[in-house]
Order: sequence, then C-alpha cells, then structure tokens
Amino acid sequence: MHGLGISLAAASAVLFAVGAVAQQEVAADTSTEGKLDLRRLLTRPAWLAGQAATVAAVVLQVLALGLAAVSVVQPLLAGGLVVALGIRSVRDRRFPSANDLVGAGLAAGGLAVFLVAARPGDVTRDRIPGTVAILVAALLALTMVAATGRVKVGPRGALASGLAAGIAMGVAAVLISAALNTFGHVGLVATLRSPALWTAVVVGIAAEYASQHAFALGALAWSLPALTVADPLVAVPVALLLLGERLEPGHAPVWVPAAIVAAVGVMLLARSPARAGHGSQVTRASPTVRPDAPP
Repeated sequence: MHGLGISLAAASAVLFAVGAVAQQEVAADTSTEGKLDLRRLLTRPAWLAGQAATVAAVVLQVLALGLAAVSVVQPLLAGGLVVALGIRSVRDRRFPSANDLVGAGLAAGGLAVFLVAARPGDVTRDRIPGTVAILVAALLALTMVAATGRVKVGPRGALASGLAAGIAMGVAAVLISAALNTFGHVGLVATLRSPALWTAVVVGIAAEYASQHAFALGALAWSLPALTVADPLVAVPVALLLLGERLEPGHAPVWVPAAIVAAVGVMLLARSPARAGHGSQVTRASPTVRPDAPP
C-alpha cells in the first residue's frame, strides 16, 4: 500500500506540473499589473484544461495521503518542478541550459534517495488533532496568503506569492490527512462535521488562489520553485506536530544529505532566467501610438 501511495503521488506531481504550466501562461497573459481577471480566465480553454489537470492531481494526492504519510507524499510532489520546467523548455522551443539539467538531476536524484531512506517509522494513523491545533495551522496558512495581496509584479512578488501558496498547500495536505484519519476511526458523518475537513477545503482554495496570483506576477521559474520548496518544508513539521509522523530515525545519515541535495537542485532551477516565450509577459502591453496619430 505504501508503494501504491508513492505511485499515486508521482502521478499527482506530473499532473500538477502540467496544470501549472498551462495556468501560468494564461494567468500571465490575462492579468493587468499582476491582478487576476477571473472572468477572462474562465473563457480560456487552456486555463480550464490546466484546472482540470490540477483537480485530477488533487484527487490523486488525496488518495496518496490515504496510503502513505504526508512526509513522503509532499516531498515527492516537489518532483513536479522538474517536469514543469521541462514542459516550459519545450513550449519556449529551447534546449534546457546546463544549469537546468544539473538542477533537475540533483532534485530528482535527491528526492529518489530521500523517498527510499526516509520511509516514516511508527506511523499508526490514530492521532486526530484537536480543533485548536487545526484552527491555528489553518490561520497561519490563510494569513500568509492574505499578506501577499498587495505584492507587485516581478521576481519578488512571484516568489512571495509562490511561498505563500506552498505554505498553504503543505498545511492543506496535513489537514486532509487528519480528515482521512477521522474517517478511518469514526466514520463519514463525524468526518463531515470535523474541522479538519472544512479547514482543508478553505486552505486548499486559498492555496489555489495564491498559486494563480503567483503565476500572474511573473515567470514560472520565479514562482514554482518557491512553491515546491515551501510545501514539504511546511508539511513535514506540521505533520509531526498534528499527526505525530516521524521519519525513520536510523536512516537520517542518508535522508538528510539526500534532502539537502534535492534542495540545492531546486535552488539551481529557481535561478533559471525567465526567457522570452510563453508566459514571459506578466502585464498586458499598452497600445502603440504612432507619432503622426491625432491626439
């Protein structure tokens, strides 16, 4: 069952990557000064297709969280960064740079070793976090998303919104896992009344908004690495505090260096310059005025 959970998480990562690329291109093209225009987004088939891929990814993620621990599923989803930047290179009709290739290799290799060595130990899935702890975690995520409401177009704005989206996604994953624990122990009716389920929905929606905002503010190379790094970095400690998940302690000499290697790979990918091409424009250009045009 653990292996099936990893497989579902890997498929989810690929779908998240496809959705991110499609949505970023449209969000950047339809935004003005980084402000999302939901009405225009809903008329663009590419954005709707990206949303469909994201929804399918979320479904697979939920299934994965029912079979494997948060501390394995969320780091694996970061592997979608490699897929997304590969798709971006194809869309931009350019060969990946040496920096991109090295970063992708380190990220993928580090994640692979991490998953083999860091299999969580002693996860009984019998802890249902209290309401106060759930609300505090949700409030933290929502506060981070709200704080990026006025950030400006450019690398810093895209980075900040990407970080907020990643934090919210990590918290939402833990809350989903908590809701699944509730379902496993006390049934569907109690789960539908549990704070974990509904805060997971609210935080998940906030995370989706923050990711779209990040996509509208700048190139994918600015927003997606921040999102993918923040997600597991937040999910793993929150899962420890709320669910009692722990990585296999005896494997630390392997999984700690592997996690560092993966993080270095992600940082190298984050330094990939935003080249001209699909999704490189973050604002709509103003109409050109000819010198001889009447006032």
